Amino acid sequence: MKRAIAYYRVSTTRQGRSGLGLEAQQNAVEQYCKRNDYALLSEVVEVQSTRKYRPGLFQTLDLCRQHQATLMVARLDRLGRDVEQIAGIVKSKVEIIVADNPHANRFTIHILAAVAEEQRQRISETTKEALRAAKKRGVALGKNGKALSVANRKAAQEFAHQLSPIIRRLRNRGIISVRAVSEELNKRGIPTFRVGGKWHPSTVYTLMNRLK
Repeated sequence: MKRAIAYYRVSTTRQGRSGLGLEAQQNAVEQYCKRNDYALLSEVVEVQSTRKYRPGLFQTLDLCRQHQATLMVARLDRLGRDVEQIAGIVKSKVEIIVADNPHANRFTIHILAAVAEEQRQRISETTKEALRAAKKRGVALGKNGKALSVANRKAAQEFAHQLSPIIRRLRNRGIISVRAVSEELNKRGIPTFRVGGKWHPSTVYTLMNRLK
């Protein structure tokens, strides 16, 4: 039987104590191991307060080397949030499996990380631009103000147009229904607007409306 070491990451101390998000990660990895004949040797849970310092991840990599095991994560964003970080892990010579995108190889993982980072950067820049413009117009900027809502809509629209070539290719292949499109996007590992999410018929419907 193949061997695996699981790495789970939650973002705050509060989440770590409450188990918020942790149970879903554990379930995804455990189900993958059962379906694919992996023995789950150990689980490392990291409660992360900073992006750069991640002793739990280094511990997991060491365990994988010691036991000649595969590093298993539920989603790519649990492994890392920037290209530089992902590239270092990919070069570690430890086999990596992402449970919700198991067909992704080292090259694909690197590319998906780059796409996700570019997406976050675009959203951040668009939001800042909209907030600056709103401030100049004298709009009161609250945490949930209208300016932020406008920025999010603009970023979502730009993201939809980035995916329009993929949607056109799917239509040319006869993949038209929102359910079929969502399944194909998930199968290909195409990231959603919300980083770390999965495609559903409802999100595909929203995407297609933005492209009209």
